[in-house]
Amino acid sequence: MKKISLVKKLRPRAYARYLALPLFGAVLEELCLWLHRQHYATWTLSLYLHKVAGLDRWLQERQGRHALTDVTVEDLRTAYAHYAGGHGRPPEFIHLVRAFLVERELIKVEQPPKPSRLETELTTFGRYLREIRGLCDRTVDGRQRRLRPFLKFIGFDRRPSAIRTLKMESIEGFLRQAAKTNCRASLCHVVAALRSFLARQLAQGVLRTPLHQQIPTPRLYRLEQLPRSWPWEQVSTFLKSIDRSSPAGLRDYTVLYLAAHYGLRSNEIMRLKMDDIDWSAGTLKVAQTKTKNTLVLPLTDEAGDVLCRYLREGRPASEYRELFLRHTAPRRPMGETGAWTIMRRRVQLSGLNLRSPGVHALRHSFAVHLLRRGATMKAIGDTLGHRSLVSTSIYLRLAVDDLRTVGLAVPCGGSAAALRPAGWDKRLIKVRTGAAAPLRHTSFQSKFGAFLDEYLAIYHALGRDYVGDERILRRWDYFLYGNYPAVRQLDARIFDHWARSLVGLNPNSHRLQLLAVWRFLAWFQRKHPKTYLPDPAVFPQRVPHLTPRLISPAEMARLLATAKQLPISNDNPLRAETMHLGLVLLFCCGLRHGELLRLRLTHFDTREGVLRIEATKFHKSRLVPLAPSVRKALCAYLELRKKRGLSIAPNSALIWSGAYNAPDGHYSGSGFTTNWQQVCLSVGILDTRGRPPRIHHLRHSFAVAALQRWYLEGDDPQSKLPYLATYLGHVSPAATHHYLQLTPGLREAANRRFHDRFGQLLRKGGAS
Repeated sequence: MKKISLVKKLRPRAYARYLALPLFGAVLEELCLWLHRQHYATWTLSLYLHKVAGLDRWLQERQGRHALTDVTVEDLRTAYAHYAGGHGRPPEFIHLVRAFLVERELIKVEQPPKPSRLETELTTFGRYLREIRGLCDRTVDGRQRRLRPFLKFIGFDRRPSAIRTLKMESIEGFLRQAAKTNCRASLCHVVAALRSFLARQLAQGVLRTPLHQQIPTPRLYRLEQLPRSWPWEQVSTFLKSIDRSSPAGLRDYTVLYLAAHYGLRSNEIMRLKMDDIDWSAGTLKVAQTKTKNTLVLPLTDEAGDVLCRYLREGRPASEYRELFLRHTAPRRPMGETGAWTIMRRRVQLSGLNLRSPGVHALRHSFAVHLLRRGATMKAIGDTLGHRSLVSTSIYLRLAVDDLRTVGLAVPCGGSAAALRPAGWDKRLIKVRTGAAAPLRHTSFQSKFGAFLDEYLAIYHALGRDYVGDERILRRWDYFLYGNYPAVRQLDARIFDHWARSLVGLNPNSHRLQLLAVWRFLAWFQRKHPKTYLPDPAVFPQRVPHLTPRLISPAEMARLLATAKQLPISNDNPLRAETMHLGLVLLFCCGLRHGELLRLRLTHFDTREGVLRIEATKFHKSRLVPLAPSVRKALCAYLELRKKRGLSIAPNSALIWSGAYNAPDGHYSGSGFTTNWQQVCLSVGILDTRGRPPRIHHLRHSFAVAALQRWYLEGDDPQSKLPYLATYLGHVSPAATHHYLQLTPGLREAANRRFHDRFGQLLRKGGAS
C-alpha cells in the first residue's frame, strides 16, 4: 500500500486538506495505518479522520497549540472531557490518538504526580499482602480498594497520627457509613481488609491496642438465596434462538453452549486457550479460577462439532492463543465480562421471558438437569469441579420433582371430637411462674440509652437482626430506668438485682437474657474499661429441651377433623377451613409456625404446586413442593375464598384471619396458637405436663413420619436424609438429626428392615 493511498481512499475530496492539518497532518497516514492494523473497519477509519480534524481545530483554538510537540497528555484529557459532555457515544478516538502518540513518543508524557501519603501507605500494604502473606493480585487489589475509603474517612492524609490515635468509635462509624452502600457479603470483605491492615499496624508498633480483634463480623448465612436456574427445555430453546449465520453468532453460541452443557463459569470460558483442547484424547482442560485446580472434562461429539465449526467459520485469524476473540477492533481476547455481555445481548434478541439472565444461571440449570437425569451428587460435583459434596448439595433445593416425594399426604379418616366449651383456656395448666415487665415506652430511657442505640446501630449495619436482643435490652433499660434512674456506671449489685428478677423464667430463657446484656456490656467495656463485666460461667446452665410430643398421622387425622368444627368468627367466616389448611401445611410440609403465617398468595405457584419460603430463619429461602393431596386442599381453599368474596390479592395472607389490625389479614402467632390449643384439648392430645404440645412439634412429627414411611416403602433412609434436610431448610443432614426421635413405630420399621436384609446371613453364621 502506497504512503498516501489509505487517507486518499478514505477521504478523496478532502485528502489535501487533511494532510495540511497543522497538528496531525504529518502523522495522519501513519495513524490510519496503525488503526488499520488493529482491524478497524473502513467506515470507522473514515469517521475517525473527520473527528481528528475537529480535534486538531479544537486544540488550536481552545488550548493554543500550534505544533504537535506542544500537545500534552493533559490537553487530550481535557479534550476528552469536552467531547464526552455532548450526546452520543463516548469519544473513543481520543484514547486511540493518545495511545498512538505515546507509543510513537510524539508527545511528552507528564511525570505522574508524587503519590500522596495515603497512596504510599496503600502501596506498602499491598506489597506486604503480596510478598509476605502470599495473596494473589486480585485479592490485594480488592483489599486496597476497600481500605482507601477508610483511610479517607479517618483523614489519613491530613493527620499523620490518624492511625496512632485511632479509636474503635471511628471504625464503627466507618462501618455504619459503608453499610449504606454495601450488602452484607461486601461488608465481610471490608472487615477483612480492615482487620489485616490494623493487625499489621499493631505488629509494627503503630497501634497499642488490638483493634482488629474488636471489629464485629457481618452476619452471613449459608444457602440464603436459591440458586438461579431455568428449566432445561428453556435452556435448549434459548440456545436454538441464537443466529449462527455470522462469525459473531457462532462465537456467542459456542460460549453459551459451554456454559450450559459443561457448567463452566464465565471467567473460565473466557480464559480457555487453543492448547486446552486435546483433540486426540478428546478432552477439554479448564483452569478453574475459584479453586485453583485444573479440571479435565471429556469432549463429547456434539461439543467437538460445535468447537470445530467455530474454529473454522467463526474465529478470526490471530496470533493470540485465546479461544474467544473480539470481532470488533481492536481485535484482541475478550475480557472476563465478555460472557456476561454476550448473555445479556442474546437474551434480549431471543425475545424469551427469561429470569436472572446471568451466565451462572446456565451452570445451575446444568447441575439440576444432571440431578433430574439420575446423576449422583459425586458425579455432579466432579463435573462442576467442587471440592466437597456440601457445595453440590445446594442444587437439591431446585430438584422439585425429587423433593415432592418428601412431603406427606393429607391424613384422613379421623373422627371429629366435640370442641371444649367457652372458658377452656382458663383451665390450662400454668408452667411459667415469671412474668415479663410491661414496656410503656419504645425508646431507651436510662443513662445507658445513647450507648444502647449506638450498639444496636452498628450490629444492624452489619446485617444482624438482633430482634430478640433488642427486646431484652429494652426490658433491661426499663429495669434500670425504674430502679436506678441516675446510675451511669454498672456494678455487680445492680446486675445481680436484675438477674434475680428473672428467676422465674426457664433456665434457657434466663441464660439467654443474661447473655444478651453481657454482650452489650462487653462492647461497652471497650469504651469504659471500669465497667463491671459478669462472668458467664456463673449464669444458669442450659437444660435439655422438652422432649417433643410426636403426633402420629392417625392423631393428626382426628385433629384435622376436629378443626373443621371450629365456629366462624366475627372477622373470618372461613375460620374452620383456614385452621384446617394451616394444620395440613404444618404437618405435611414441616413448615415452621412463623413461615406459615408469613406466607402470601403470591408465594404459591398453582401451576407447579410449590410454596416459596422467603427470608425465613437465618435469612434462608427455599422451595417446598406439595404432595398432590396437599396441593388439592390448598387450591380448594383458595377457590372457596374466591367464591365467598374474600381477599385474594397476591399480597394477602395465605392463612387469612380477616383481622382489622392486620393490613394483609394474616393470623397472629397467639391467635393461631389459641385455636391449636383448643383443638388439641378437645381431641385429648397432651404432652407430659398435661398441656397441648407446641406447634413446633408438628415439624418434629413430619420428620419422623417421613422417615418411617421410607422404611416401610423399602427405601434407603440414609440416602434420603439430604432430601429431608433440604425440604426442611437445613444446611446439612446433621441439623435434621435433632428432629428424628426414635419412636416405637420407627424402631419396629428399622428392625424389620435390618432382619429382611441381614437376617439370613446371621442365621447362616449361627448354624455354622
